Amino acid sequence: MSQNKGKQEWDLRLSAWFDGEASTMDAGEVRAHLMESPAARAKLQEWRSLREDLALLQPEAPSAQQLFAMQARFEDGLAEEVFRVARALRLWNRAAVLLLALGLGFWVVDRLMLSVPTDTYASEPSAIDTAIREFMARPIPQN
Repeated sequence: MSQNKGKQEWDLRLSAWFDGEASTMDAGEVRAHLMESPAARAKLQEWRSLREDLALLQPEAPSAQQLFAMQARFEDGLAEEVFRVARALRLWNRAAVLLLALGLGFWVVDRLMLSVPTDTYASEPSAIDTAIREFMARPIPQN
């Protein structure tokens, strides 16, 4: 178990040295360990191969021209989004004003209708109304 613990410790120290994180004293000890341990050298070679493989997958850093083009596309998209939102807000404002005007119009009409006297009485029956009533009251002739 202590041998396994020692291997884990050397793996951590080797990893720190490989990543450039080891102190000067640790770096010297790791280099000496690499001279003595074929397993440590094999692990180091494995990590180097892995780093090279990963480097192939990494894209190149964008050029200044690519960054400028990306920024321009972003700004164009942002400007378009702001324009669409502003247009939508204008439409909503117009709709709100229209609804407010309609509501106010209905309220005014309602107030005007309430100001008209509602206690109107039916007028006296006209001559036509009387004639129609008399006609409807006649019995139907039997043939």
